[in-house]
Amino acid sequence: MKVRIIGTAEELPTALAALGRTFTVLETSRPYPRRGDSQLCSVYLEVRLTPDRPEDLSGGATP
Repeated sequence: MKVRIIGTAEELPTALAALGRTFTVLETSRPYPRRGDSQLCSVYLEVRLTPDRPEDLSGGATP
């Protein structure tokens, strides 16, 4: 899957770490500044669902 996250330069490392706990991150782009005078950046990821944690993927615990 391809994912784009948008946030401040300070927020992005925390967001990337959180995504890495649920997904297998295959590729991460460099931060791209948003247009205009925005303080936000975009990072593009290629991820794969992590099959060893099905409770995270379904939204609920597995029996």
